[in-house]
Amino acid sequence: MGRDVHRKQLTPLERLQLRDALQDRWSEQVRHITLLSLARYGREDADRVALAIGTLTEVSSLDRSIERARARLEELEQAMRRLDDRSYGQCLRCGEPIGFTRLVQTPEETRCGSCPQNAAALPNRADDVSLA
Repeated sequence: MGRDVHRKQLTPLERLQLRDALQDRWSEQVRHITLLSLARYGREDADRVALAIGTLTEVSSLDRSIERARARLEELEQAMRRLDDRSYGQCLRCGEPIGFTRLVQTPEETRCGSCPQNAAALPNRADDVSLA
């Protein structure tokens, strides 16, 4: 991890590995949202789907789970956009590099290990990526 701290750019191989990890997590998240949505809106299959995802079929619980899953999907999509614009791997709070090992564990990570872990310490996520 020591080499991660002082490095500013990811190598092409590391970028490829992290893109694959992000895409895998994105696909998993889409599947999860699909299963939650089936449980929420396809009531006749709710019991079967609830068993598959291990969640309660209570509507309010499903709505909260879908909301959290969509937020995580958005985080993954923002990370993929940052990877494309080459700002991926830099802490959104302080600008320092996020270690490769940390990114492999959580590819959508937006903070280095030194910055506070609470969301209130981060800038507004809507400002993370320019969509232009």
